[in-house]
Amino acid sequence: MKSVDTGKEKVKKICEVLRKETIDPAKKEGGQIIAKARSEGERIVANAKEEAARLLYDAKKKIEEERNVFQASINLACKKSIDTLKQEIEKNLFNPQLAAFVGERTKDPKVVAELITAIINGINKEGINGDFRALVSKAVNTEAVNKELSKGIVEQLESKSVELGEIEGGAQVKIVNRNLTIDMSDDALKSLLANFVRDDFRSVIFAYE
Repeated sequence: MKSVDTGKEKVKKICEVLRKETIDPAKKEGGQIIAKARSEGERIVANAKEEAARLLYDAKKKIEEERNVFQASINLACKKSIDTLKQEIEKNLFNPQLAAFVGERTKDPKVVAELITAIINGINKEGINGDFRALVSKAVNTEAVNKELSKGIVEQLESKSVELGEIEGGAQVKIVNRNLTIDMSDDALKSLLANFVRDDFRSVIFAYE
């Protein structure tokens, strides 16, 4: 019995030695590996969540930037379209109407005579003396204009009559000895009137501004 027990004890001791030298260290190492793996897994998951959040933020930011750029482009395109429309309306409606209005009246002998009278009276009020020449359009009858002028104005004209000039309508008064011309031709009147009338025209046509 003693030899059997002794054999069992030896086997037990061997098993104990094996357990301590191999199994226990292996278990300990396995536990450490699992703990490390768990920690690494948690770190990877946290990093993945962080990266996902960053990517989502970047995507939202990029979408917002692209939307702002798109909106700005739309606004600019709308503004350009409206500006182009305004220019077309002015070109095709305002300018022709103004030209027709001015052109028609600046060929009227009475209107032409009033222009010449106003110019010469204005010059006289400024105390400027000189010989005057009054030029009118070839489309205007000079005799008709002379009849509309007062005798005092006609007497101040160098040739005692209005003369034909290279203008479409209206009048030009030249102070001969001063080499000075007061231009109230149709072109000058169109430009002058346009500066005053255009804003009123725009305020009516583009009242939404």
